[in-house]
Amino acid sequence: MFPRKDLFGKADEYVYQEPLKQEDGLQVGSIHEHFEDPELLINMVKETIKGNYPDVHSILIVKNDQLVLEEYFYDYDKDTPHQLRSATKPFIGGILGITVDQGYIESEQEALFDYFGEVYPEMQVEDVKREITIEDFLRYKHGLDCENDNPESAGYEIAMMSSEDWVKHTLALPVVTEPGTVTSYCTGCATTIGGLAELVIDTSIEEFAKKYFFDPLEITNYEWRFDADPSSMNTFNQMFITPRDLIKIASMYKNGGQWQDKQIISKGWVDKTFNMERGQYGFLWKERSFQVNGKTYSSYMATGNGGQKINIWPELQMITVFTGGNYNSYLLYGKSTSPNEMIPKYILGALDNQAIN
Repeated sequence: MFPRKDLFGKADEYVYQEPLKQEDGLQVGSIHEHFEDPELLINMVKETIKGNYPDVHSILIVKNDQLVLEEYFYDYDKDTPHQLRSATKPFIGGILGITVDQGYIESEQEALFDYFGEVYPEMQVEDVKREITIEDFLRYKHGLDCENDNPESAGYEIAMMSSEDWVKHTLALPVVTEPGTVTSYCTGCATTIGGLAELVIDTSIEEFAKKYFFDPLEITNYEWRFDADPSSMNTFNQMFITPRDLIKIASMYKNGGQWQDKQIISKGWVDKTFNMERGQYGFLWKERSFQVNGKTYSSYMATGNGGQKINIWPELQMITVFTGGNYNSYLLYGKSTSPNEMIPKYILGALDNQAIN
């Protein structure tokens, strides 16, 4: 009920403290060293404590490779893995990238349906579908009748989740636009990408991810189960990861797929991931820009229902992470989640003249 029980009714008594250094590889620093107007960030935390940004569970900021802000609310803390909802999807794209790096898949330019012919021999695949590439699914340019914002879409995620086989349901959707041309956000794409990764490796995707994604990042406090069928209705294939570990994953991406001295995802795959036009998708990440005082700030974002926001800001040498519980906020209240207001108002505002024109 209370963002901070110890400061209930006393939010203005909040005092900023530099994040504690842990044995997790993250370096720490102070907002006073890295922001033109650190008081804006302090005010952001106070407003959250006052309840003006309800159900924000954590706010973390990295600037110039140092974790400079780490705040938790509503009894969440650094050791609590948080559900990511659709912010899981970009990480599934990264896991697929590792299978490409290891030669299980030759290239993302290969025809997607070629991989599923033996799995679904009864499926009739028209010629236009045979043109759909793996990359088309990674960029949500699949051409199929699938759009998460349209309940009338045949691939609407509730319809997919009502089926017995979510990958088969997605692949069977009719073609409505030329593949590779029109962006249409579709949960079935990420689900199929996960199914493809599991199809080509010789173990479960969870074990593969543990060995080649989570273990090299020294991430152990997490949960993930992937099943493209109703057996995963309790978790919907989402990951549960601590915010500090989200910072590590984002830092790895920001540094060309490298974490400390380990190359986890190839730089080539990461470069392709972030090769996207404004407002478009790249290998399940999304480009997200903000206009503040006539200046444009661009980021690569993993986003999930409820206010899960992992933003990488390469030009600003910054990473921001929010977790939250504002589920279905637009449908219920007609407004977007709190980070969409907090990021430009406070975080980007605190940068002052460091903006990218």
